[in-house]
Parts: sequence; structure tokens; C-alpha cells
Amino acid sequence: MKLINKQFDKKVKAYNLLFEINMEEYLLIAESILKNNAFQRRRVKSSSTVYSLLKEDLRTGCIIPPIVLALSKNTKGIFDSKLIEESPEKLESLIKEHQKNLIILDGLQRTYTIRDLFSNLRTSGDDSSLKKISKFTIRIEIYVGIDKLGILYRMLTLNSGQTPMSLRHQIEILYSDYLDDDLDGIKLLLEADDKTPQKDGEYKFKDIIEGFNSYIDRDYLTLDRNDILENIKTLEKLSKENQDTDLFKDFLFTYHNLVKNLMEKSDGWEYEGDKSLSGQPFGRNAKKIFTKSQVMTGFGSAIGKLVDFDIIDEIKDTDLLLKDIKLNNLDETLNNLIAKLDEIRTIAKKIGNDQRMFFHFLFRELFNSKGEAYLDLDKAVNEAFITYLSKTQ
Repeated sequence: MKLINKQFDKKVKAYNLLFEINMEEYLLIAESILKNNAFQRRRVKSSSTVYSLLKEDLRTGCIIPPIVLALSKNTKGIFDSKLIEESPEKLESLIKEHQKNLIILDGLQRTYTIRDLFSNLRTSGDDSSLKKISKFTIRIEIYVGIDKLGILYRMLTLNSGQTPMSLRHQIEILYSDYLDDDLDGIKLLLEADDKTPQKDGEYKFKDIIEGFNSYIDRDYLTLDRNDILENIKTLEKLSKENQDTDLFKDFLFTYHNLVKNLMEKSDGWEYEGDKSLSGQPFGRNAKKIFTKSQVMTGFGSAIGKLVDFDIIDEIKDTDLLLKDIKLNNLDETLNNLIAKLDEIRTIAKKIGNDQRMFFHFLFRELFNSKGEAYLDLDKAVNEAFITYLSKTQ
């Protein structure tokens, strides 16, 4: 491993170090990353032909683009500008020491291809080719001292090829520190876990993130790549303006309390089926309904708007209202909700977006103290549907 260049990236405020490294040495580092880093996505299965060609090219000494890694600002002993400028040998040693903390920003599929190549050669007993391949030199870039926003920004700008990292997975990176926090029994499931929430208090991390971003942006629609780049600027601003609170946790705990409250008020209600529906119901019980992404984004954007309108002061104020939500005629109200969502499905051009819009209006009505449906779920459902129709028909 040899340092051949170093530059300071002014956009993400981190050093970019360019190394030459033989393929076997890189594979040892890569194996540590893949084993220890929960946020490295699973390999892409749809590009086997492309990566089979790359595997053969690697055997002939083909030059591949640099693989880009990052070592976060929180890694102890690494972020030292004096060390970077004056002691490259010690820096190389520290990077190897902290290799399990590295993240692959660009080149994960190339990394898997290198690993496959070595595995095939070892299995076939082709020691001559293995020895030659092991000494081939590739280049790696390592961003050192980069923060979470910088990591996300570089992921967004680097992953624009044939097999880009999913946007949802990229924004998981941004909020990853929360997984180490005490969340009062709430469990957030990663995209890489490929699990569906089953127990009370379990949510998909990506769904909570989308709900939170809807709160920040006051928009119930999900984010695209350009939105996230803009969102980074918003988050940077929020991080400076909200030193005394944690907006992400405020959103998470408030939404969790909403779900618990509505589950309790639903008193074990189950949708028993109606032949008049066009398909499967949106959810067969309160938990299935209110733990969906469409509901979270509708809630987030609605509460954000109510804050802007000075109806409520902050998202935590919603907690104080939950116990007063009326659900008088339980079966009629929840069956009506299912019926309205089914009707939306039959007329919507984009079902998910229309469902998000409906829940946006539902929660605006439910928590708007100046409206007729204030804290009355049945009235909020009906008012939200009327507003939805007026906006779409």
C-alpha cells in the first residue's frame, strides 16, 4: 500500500488520499469491510454478464477505475491533519488498523468481482495465476475525516453508473448513528436486513427516514436524487439551528406514540372483508395500516405544515393530543377508512403518491384545532377524502 497523492476536498471538508495497493492486500481490507459494516448493500445480481467480463479482464491486468472508500470523522486516531501532511507511513498503518470502519462509497461490485476471481482461482488450484493476480496493482481513494453528510454527498455523486446504490439505502447512512442510541424499545430494521416489521415498536428504517424527511420538507412525496442533495443543505441548516433538540428522535417517538395510541383505541379491530373492495384492503388491522410508509410521510408533512401555520409549536406537541383522539364508532370509522383508501386505488394515477396525499390531509384535519374534524378520526377521514377529490378530480 503506497500513498501517491493527497488532496483536501473543500466540498466535504475531508482529505482524499490516493493509494496504490496490490489486489491481494486490497481483498484483505475489503473482506473486513464486508464482514463488519452493516451498511454495505448486498451485491447486485442482475449484472452477472458485465462482471463476468470484468473478472476475465482482471486476469489480463486490466486497469479499473479507483475504488473509493471513506473513513469517518469519528474514527479515533485518524483525523489528524498534521499526520496526513507529515507522516504518510503512520497513516497507512492506522488505516489498516481501522479497516473494519471503512465504507465502500464506489466500487462495491468491483470488489465482489475481485473476491470471486480469487475464490475461483483458489478452488481450481491455479496457483500460478493466483500468484500473478495477487501482485497486480489497483488504485483506491480514501476520504479521511469525512462526516456523515459528506459520505452521503459523495455516495450520491459517485453512484451514477449501471448499478447505483438505492437512494433509501444511501439516506440510511446519513441517520446511521441513531442505531447506536437508546430508542426506548423501538427497533429500526435496515434495508440490508431484508426483514418486515412483525413486533410492536418495529419499523423499517427507510420508512421512518422518509417520514422525517417529509416533516423537514413539508412534502408528502418521497425523495429523488436531486431532492436528497438539496435535503443535505436543509439538514446542515437544521443541525445548526436546533442545538437543543433532536428532531429525528422527536419525530420517531411522536409517531411511535401515535401508532401505539391508535392500536389501543382500535381495541383489536380486524377488517373482516368486503366483496365491494377492488382488491386487498390497505391494512387488516390498525398496526398494518399505521406502520406503512404512506402514513408516515403524510403525518410528517402534515405536522410540518401545522407548525408553519402556527397551529402547533413543535412536533412533540402532538404527543399531548393523542389521548384525546376520538374513535367513537370503531368499526364504522376504520371500515370507512379502508373504503376511502380503496376508492383512491381505483381512481389514482400513482397510487402511492395519492395515498400519501390523503394521509397528509387526514392528519392536517385531525390535529388542526381550528377545523371541524379536530381530534375526531371519522370526521378527519371524510374531510381528507373530500379535499383529496378536490385536488385530483
